[in-house]
Amino acid sequence: MELRGKLGERLLPVEVDLLCTFAEVEAPFPLEVPASGVTDIERRVRFGSAREQLTDRGLADENGPLGVAEDFVFLLRSGTGVLDLVLATEKLGLAVALMTHRDESLLVTQELSDPDGVIRMKAVTLDEAVDDLMRLIPAMEASLTAPFSLPRRALEDAFDAMMARMPDDPETGTPDPMTASEVDDLLRSHGIDDRVSRRMVSHLRPVLGNGQAGLARRDDTEDQWRRVGEELRWLDTERGRYRLAGDDTWMSVNPLPREEIRSELRRLAAQTRGGR
Repeated sequence: MELRGKLGERLLPVEVDLLCTFAEVEAPFPLEVPASGVTDIERRVRFGSAREQLTDRGLADENGPLGVAEDFVFLLRSGTGVLDLVLATEKLGLAVALMTHRDESLLVTQELSDPDGVIRMKAVTLDEAVDDLMRLIPAMEASLTAPFSLPRRALEDAFDAMMARMPDDPETGTPDPMTASEVDDLLRSHGIDDRVSRRMVSHLRPVLGNGQAGLARRDDTEDQWRRVGEELRWLDTERGRYRLAGDDTWMSVNPLPREEIRSELRRLAAQTRGGR
C-alpha cells in the first residue's frame, strides 16, 4: 500500500492486544485484534515477548507504554469518541479508528488483507485527521443518476450477495461479479418487480467497492465501545459513487460527491470531542 509509510508506527496484533489488556478496554471497531493465546500461560509468554519488542522500539519501558503506545492506552481509557471507517475495494480492505480526546487524536489503521494483521498508529490533530482519512478513500466521481429509493431488505441482501463474490484477499484474488440474470433472480426471490429490478441492476452493478463511517463511545462502566448516531454508507459502481441511507423499510440511493464525504467526516470528527 502506497500510504503505509505515512500511517505511522507499526505494531503487531499481539502488541496491541497487550496494550488493550493493560488498559482493560477492548480495541474499537473495526480493528481486528485476536486473543493472544488460549491459556493464561500462553498469553503470558506471548505478552512477555511483545513487551520486549515494544521496549526495543522505544514504545515501552519498565514503567509502561511510551509514544503512540502510551497514546493508545490513554485514548482507550479516556477518549471522548472514536470515528471508525471501513473501506473495501477490489484492491484494498482497510479498517480505520480515529481515537480522540479533545483536539488530539490517534489515527489507527489496519489492512484487513495483511496476513500479519499489522496495525499502524499515528498521532495527529483532529483537523489533520480528516485530511488523512480523505486520502485513504479512493477517488471516485458521484453518480449522475437522479436519487431513487429501493426496499431496504432487497438492497441489503443483494449487496451482501455481491460483496460475497469479492475475493478474501484483494491483492491476489479476482472479483466474481454477479450476472444480470443472477441479480434478477435474487431480487425476484424477495418480491421485487421488474421495474425496480431493472433500475437496481442498471445503476448498482457491478459493485467496485463500498465504505462506511460512524461514531462510537464508551463510559467508565464499559470495557467495550458502542455505536451512537447514524452511519455514513456508500457504494462504488461503474456509474459512480452512491450514498445509501433511509429507514428500516426503504433505502434511499443518492449521488455522493467527494466533498459531501469530507463534510460528513468533519461532522463525525467534531462529535468525537463530545463528553462521554
